[in-house]
Amino acid sequence: MSLIKSFAILALVALAAGSVQKSKPMKKFQPEVAPQISVREVCGDQYATGTGGSIISPNYPNGYANSESCGWFLTAENGNKIAVVVHDLQTEAGYDVLTILDGITGESPVLLELSGEASNLAVLSTQPSIFVGFTADSSITAPGFNCSWTQVNPQDSLELFGL
Repeated sequence: MSLIKSFAILALVALAAGSVQKSKPMKKFQPEVAPQISVREVCGDQYATGTGGSIISPNYPNGYANSESCGWFLTAENGNKIAVVVHDLQTEAGYDVLTILDGITGESPVLLELSGEASNLAVLSTQPSIFVGFTADSSITAPGFNCSWTQVNPQDSLELFGL
């Protein structure tokens, strides 16, 4: 089974199980266009270009800090799209939010916004760059999240949907 089909099956299973909780709107991310540099090992604006990697909240699974704010600007190589898999997400429901934008500007459409608990959920971008952001309020914390990303050939993603 191809990687793309695996992502689609995981997303359908998570949605069918009702384990995804959409959060109320939070403050809008205002990221700037990401320069092409390697990943930085801090919570803040992190930039990655390549074929894939991990996106993990600070101190996961032992809990992120209050008022945390992190951003990941991801760019696939050779014009490929990006698939993100949320392996595990445990945040304060309605207040601490993971957001994935289809692009790297503040005006980019939201692909996914999660808060509370979710697992084994996948999303596919429509372009080669995305922004993943996490914001936490100043009260309750939780374990956080563990995600991975990989680049996907646009032709493979079209075949997934029978096009």
